[in-house]
Formats: sequence, structure tokens, C-alpha cells
Amino acid sequence: MKRILLLVLLLCGCSGVAAQRVSPRGHDLYGAVRDDKGRPVAGVVVSDGFTCCETDRRGVYRLDRNPDAAFVFYSVPAEYAVNVRAGYPSFYKPLAADAERYDFTLEPLPEGVEREFRLFCMADPQCQTERHIERFRSETVPDVMRASRERDVPSYGVTLGDVAYSSDKVNAEWVMERMRRAMDRRLIGMPVFQTMGNHDNTFVPVEAEAGSSTINMKYRRAFESVFGPADYSWNRGEAHFVSMKNIDYKSGERSSEYALGFSDEQVEWLRRDLSFVPRDKMVVLCVHIPICASKDENALKVVEMLGEFAEAHIMAGHTHYNRNHIHPNGVYEHVHAAVCGAWWISRLNGDGAPYGYGVYDIDGATIRDWRYRGTGLDPDFQLRVYRGDAVFGGEYETFALPFGRGVVLANVWNADPEWRIEVFEDGRPTGLMKPLKTTTGVEKPSVKSSKDWWAVGYHIGVVGRGHRCGRSALSGGSRKSSMTTCRHMYVYELKNPDAEVKVVATDRFGNRFEQTRVISGSEYEGVSAPF
Repeated sequence: MKRILLLVLLLCGCSGVAAQRVSPRGHDLYGAVRDDKGRPVAGVVVSDGFTCCETDRRGVYRLDRNPDAAFVFYSVPAEYAVNVRAGYPSFYKPLAADAERYDFTLEPLPEGVEREFRLFCMADPQCQTERHIERFRSETVPDVMRASRERDVPSYGVTLGDVAYSSDKVNAEWVMERMRRAMDRRLIGMPVFQTMGNHDNTFVPVEAEAGSSTINMKYRRAFESVFGPADYSWNRGEAHFVSMKNIDYKSGERSSEYALGFSDEQVEWLRRDLSFVPRDKMVVLCVHIPICASKDENALKVVEMLGEFAEAHIMAGHTHYNRNHIHPNGVYEHVHAAVCGAWWISRLNGDGAPYGYGVYDIDGATIRDWRYRGTGLDPDFQLRVYRGDAVFGGEYETFALPFGRGVVLANVWNADPEWRIEVFEDGRPTGLMKPLKTTTGVEKPSVKSSKDWWAVGYHIGVVGRGHRCGRSALSGGSRKSSMTTCRHMYVYELKNPDAEVKVVATDRFGNRFEQTRVISGSEYEGVSAPF
């Protein structure tokens, strides 16, 4: 009897081992993807950041590991929940030198694929100090939480780079872990995925080494040690999301020497990742540096690949101003103003938009509504109107508009060519505003300048940022950084300069936003910030 029992136990043990064994068949990275009941999940895309494959009918994947690979991860399928560990998306595992097998477990969504959901895009928190982190925690995080509760649909977040602010002289690596905790799903109300920015780097100097064969590989390791892969993808509903590092560092001694760029290896990884995505889906690429002004060969290849899908969007940050740009092949690029505004010295960005974030309502394979939301402000606050003869600024400097009292200007920070900006005088419609041609490099108001001189007047004239006399406690920083490009300024000559003015902006979805307050002087209520 004992001998029979022993034989049964041995057979059961061997059977269990056989069920768990996965033959690598010459591959040095392999594993199995199963659901929470132990059933294999086929068709899941798995990657090491250089190549990709799908799990077979047994849920098994096999890859040849790249020497620079630091993680193995899967592209979260739309039918399954985003796994969260300690409040943060958990879809990857760090690679160990002595391990080849890495398994993953997925949890099916109780009600299936989420056709409708909200996406929150947060660009450039750019925290450098404890005070910055606390402002993000106490101002941005609860505001995003409130916005996520406005609709009874799931919400997901993504940062667009520069979560921290390391520079040639400032090591802010420690900030990233603190910011990860600040974006805990239990605090912000959603899982938040991350995108690497030029300031989210390993502190200089850096040099190539085994496992980081280029300085660009080495620069990304501090970000990856906190947030996971710098290039990865995930799925929700009928949309495929990709986050990629698009910073090409030129020097191991100075992280400030960089340019927009994707490596050849990154372009090939993206090609392989997208090869598993049906062309009738929507693809959303999240990067830090905007692509819209680039002539970089690899950046153009990326845009070309995106154009193959039914709908494609690029989400970017970096500039601290808003810009909407439609590429020739129809890819829509959204450049977001910063969460930190003008580096936390105000509640404004340099282009006059409030500090804030983008909110996108996604339905199937399309974005059916979006707007840029100012932190702590009414979501319908989408424009500001100025008198053409206003004088802006304060103690340190003033800036006088040269258009004259008979002209009004409107800063409509989320506008694109399909917006309609209409002027009402004494309650009657009298005409449409025209966009001012975008200007750069201008340091004083002119009739050809598109800058938001009200915002310039606050940052330089009231706060003293970049003021040449240096009398302000915040006089450090360049004037140029406080004179940000504005690509969404509109102008109109009134029929009656003394009329009561109302401006109505209608977006591409038919949403109407009204503004009757016309700023004629240094009116800065609500934009100051604790320094």
C-alpha cells in the first residue's frame, strides 16, 4: 500500500513539473502568461524592449534577449485589467543575469473590454524640491481625482516626461521615487503610466558599460529603476498606447546636450510592436519632445508608421505651451502645457494657459472629446480676452500692447484650425476672430507678436523672473523662458470700441466656451503661487 501511495505521489509530482516546464528551444528569455485561474492566455505581445513576440495557444513566449535589455514586459491586453502593485502599473519584470524564465498572471475585466474611458495626460511636473512635490500632491493630484469622477467610466493616466528635474548641476534622481508614490492609484484615482523626459535621467557624468552599451542606454537607467521600461505599450478598448523615450543625449558629461531623436533600434521595436495591432484600431504615441517641428529621419518614420492606422495621435510635452498640430498624413499631435506651469513660480504657463493637464474622452477607436484643463479651474474656462491697448506687468517691468482700444485679443489655449472664435458686441454677433501669426524670439510687444504679454507681464513684471535688474528674489532664470511662444492667439477689430464684448469659442466637437471678462490692465487675481 505504501509503495502504491509513493508511486502516485511521484506521478503527481512529475505531472506538476511537466505542466510548469517551458522549453526555451534555444531562446534565452521565455515564460508563460496565464489568467488568474491558471488558464493560458494566447496572443499576448511580450517584449524585452528590442524585439516582440506573441504567446502561443499554451500562453508561452520565447525571445532572444538583447544584451542591453533590462526588463521583460507584456502589452496589457484590452480584455484584462491593468495589474497594479503598490499603487503603480505592474506589467514588467526586471531581468536577472541568472534567470531565463519570467511568468505573468492576468486578471480578466469583469465586464469585458472597456469601450469608453478617460485618458489624462500630464506633462512636465518637473519637480526639483520638496515644495514642488507637495504642490503636485496637494494641487494636481486631487484635481485629477475630481475630474476622473465626473464620468462613470474608467480612467487612466500617463505622464509625458520630466516628472523630475535633473540637470547638469542638479541631481533630482531621488524625486522620481517620491513622484511615483504621489501618483499612487489610491491617491490619484487611476493607474498612471510614465514617459521619460530629458530631465528624468541618470545624473552626470555617465558612460557606456556592459548592459548599457551607449550613453543613451545609461541615461535611462535611473528612470527605469523607478518606473520600469522607457519604451513599452498597453491596450484599452479599441486603442493601443505606446510610450517611448525620444531624447538623444549627445554627451556623457552634460545632460543638457540633447536633441529629439529615436534610435534605429527603437524604430525597429516600434515597427514590431505595431505589427500586432489591427489597422482599424487607434494608436496613441506618448513622447516627451514634440515631433511636429522635427525633420529627424527616424521621427518622420515614426509618424509614417502611425499614419497606417484608422486614427492616430501623438501626446507630447516639453515646451510648457499648448499646440495642436495635424501632420500631412492625418496624425494629430497634441503638445501639452505643463503641470508645473512656468516651473511652479505661478499658476500659469508661459503661453498664458493655466497650469494643468489634458483630458481625453475615448469611445471605441476614436477620441470623441478633449480639452486642456487648468488645475483647480472650471473645465469650461478655455480662453482669456485682452484689450488691445492694455498695459501688463508690475513692479519690475511693464509691457504695453500696441493694437489700440478698438481691438480685442483672445488666447484660446486648446484651439486648432477647426475652432470657430466669434465676437459679440452688445449682445450681437459681429464677426470672427483671426489667428495671429505665430512669432518667436520677440522680446517686446508689437502688432505682429503672438505672445501672451499678460502672462509675460506677470512672470517678468510682477514676479521678477529674468528681470535684468535682479531685485526680485526670483530674478534667476532667463527672460526667454518667460516669453514662451503662443500659437493660439486671436485678434479682432471691434465695430464699436465702447461695446460690451463677449467672445464665444466653439471647438471641433461643438462645445461652446464663453468669455465676457476683458482684461485691460494688470489684473492677476488667482495666478499667484506660493514661492
